[in-house]
Amino acid sequence: MSKEVRTLDDQNRMRFDIRQTNIAKGVALLMLLWHHLFYSSAEYYQRFTTMHLYKGIPIESTLSNYCKVCVAVFLLLSGYGLYMSWQSYEKKVIASKGKFTIGHQLLFVKNHLLKLMFNYWFIYILFVPLSVFFGTPFWEIYKGNFLYGLVDFLGLANLFKTPSMNGTWWFMSVIILFYLLFPLMMFIVKRSPGTLLSIAVFLTFSPVIYNILLRMNWFSRLTWIIRFHTVFSRYYVWLIPFVIGMVFARYALFEKIQAHNTKLSTAVVMTGSFLIACVAVRLYLKHKVYFDGVFAIAVILLSYLVLSRIPVLSTVLEHLGIQSGAIFMFHTFIFSRYFREFIYSFKYAILIFLVLAIICYLLSVGMQYVKKWIRYDKPVKWLTTPKFAKKGNAE
Repeated sequence: MSKEVRTLDDQNRMRFDIRQTNIAKGVALLMLLWHHLFYSSAEYYQRFTTMHLYKGIPIESTLSNYCKVCVAVFLLLSGYGLYMSWQSYEKKVIASKGKFTIGHQLLFVKNHLLKLMFNYWFIYILFVPLSVFFGTPFWEIYKGNFLYGLVDFLGLANLFKTPSMNGTWWFMSVIILFYLLFPLMMFIVKRSPGTLLSIAVFLTFSPVIYNILLRMNWFSRLTWIIRFHTVFSRYYVWLIPFVIGMVFARYALFEKIQAHNTKLSTAVVMTGSFLIACVAVRLYLKHKVYFDGVFAIAVILLSYLVLSRIPVLSTVLEHLGIQSGAIFMFHTFIFSRYFREFIYSFKYAILIFLVLAIICYLLSVGMQYVKKWIRYDKPVKWLTTPKFAKKGNAE
């Protein structure tokens, strides 16, 4: 009987589905909060009482450096989720006796972008006006320029390098760009996943080649390439985890790995060894080479094969994961811009971390109730629910 408890005999429950995705998002969210609370910089060292100093750096800040992998985890899960959503949407279109046209693909992108932006706009409208009462008013952040506010409202401040009310919103520019490119990425990954991975790796290391070419006179005259590289090069590195997520979804790699690690003891040894190896490699590379795409796989496997099997913990992580999108968008306002002294008044890292996590979760849940009360999601659903005509064409 004990052996059966230690095996993943409920295959439906252990599919890498929305529940498992949310549990992994919950893990990534906790890493995100820790990473932002205890940055490895002298300014942050003064905000909390450390448990231990290692080479003059608080151990909490050292851990914070590794928690940065949360970005890659979110991107990998985004690539995975978008691929699965695309496949489901495509099947529905074909089942309705229609062809999956470019129009359907553009509609898919439009719907997902609208869902993303409506959630973002709700946070923006709710938190940005509070700057009038806490800290620096938004008109000072935007330097009195209406266009800066509009660009930030559209989530593109990082792309255009304009002021933003929230430094964490740099991620919006990345995910919006990837959403827009998703049909092209799907076209490539369905024909040759290796090609898409190769493109992602090449672009990640292209700045090295770019710097070499820049020394040549003929290349320095290609101003359009230089401008393009200047704008988009900082996004290349994030393409790898997103593409890995798509590839894992295409080949059901998480489930295949789970099939060889059904025993809890085997799963613990495998994921533990993988994580230790990733930490060692990251420590050795010292950020000289991007490695978080692989590191993210290890974190998700730990969540999937081990943490999801712990009843109470998995439920907590799942609920956090469900709220992770909203919390990502507003948590910086809470601990950094509006209530910094209160959050860090708890002195010790664990207490600071728990207080912020609890406050953010309760706020996020409360905002969901507000959305229901004002029926905020009604127009969102109306605008983003796919409609199929008789022959399968989207209306």
